[in-house]
Amino acid sequence: MLTDSSVKKIIVTGSNGHIGSHLVKYFSKLKNFETICIINKKVNKKILKKNVKYIKHNLLKKIPKAKIKEKIHAVLHFAGTKNDREFVNKNKKKVLEGIKIDKNIIDFSVKKKINIFIYASSAAVYDLSEGTKKNPFREENVKKNTSFDGTYGYTKKITENYLKRISTKKLKSVSCRIFSIYGKNTNTIINIWKKKILKNKKIDIWGKKKIIRSWLHLDDLIRAIYYLLEKKHRYKVVNIGSNERTSLIKIANIIGKKYKKKIKINYIDNNYPGPTIRFSDQKKLKLLGWRQKIYLNKGLDLI
Repeated sequence: MLTDSSVKKIIVTGSNGHIGSHLVKYFSKLKNFETICIINKKVNKKILKKNVKYIKHNLLKKIPKAKIKEKIHAVLHFAGTKNDREFVNKNKKKVLEGIKIDKNIIDFSVKKKINIFIYASSAAVYDLSEGTKKNPFREENVKKNTSFDGTYGYTKKITENYLKRISTKKLKSVSCRIFSIYGKNTNTIINIWKKKILKNKKIDIWGKKKIIRSWLHLDDLIRAIYYLLEKKHRYKVVNIGSNERTSLIKIANIIGKKYKKKIKINYIDNNYPGPTIRFSDQKKLKLLGWRQKIYLNKGLDLI
């Protein structure tokens, strides 16, 4: 790896995942960053650059301080299970392991005295009845005892509380409450629906027709992480999501209209789809200078 003292060394966990792999790719293009990827499984496509290094370690086990000898500027912690409601319901034990993984990487970061810890939290920490059609989810509305959305939301809330407890003296951190993300090669309903609609196949919509979400393109998310890493102002918690309020039926109609296809929908009323409304307040990110560049109509062409 590079030896220039002006280069910032960062650790990215979860570099096998959609977000983590895109973070590694993004920072590999920046000359003033070196990226250390902590992996547990074989990486399908390693980035073969001098400023990218891969270290194998199972984060369910504590990380020996000597395993990574470099002085680390930041840790971008994006390891964990996917936030897919069907997957979470079937794999609760695996999802709960995320709490241990989070604690191990946080404790390692404290020992290494890093400058900033960026945690991939989730909008699932918000109360199920939080949103309305006019009011987005605001960071300050989540209190210590606020309810959460399922097992996934529970694990994220536990780690947020742990970071809050130790952050004053031991570790500067930002918990990123990530809303619905889509992008190329991601396995979201937007990707799935686009493929099916283009093939004139029927799509499934869980629950009510009026479910509203806040979909942000992956490229805008990656830029948001960069802004949080580079800007001097430090937030302890920040939302990362679109300010578009888009119902599931509207998403389907946008795809159909854009590609001139007839929509065929199968409504599944007995599957719980989550809260009726969930969309993001972007005020904190905008104060850092970040702006959403890719809206849904354009983003559909990028997947």
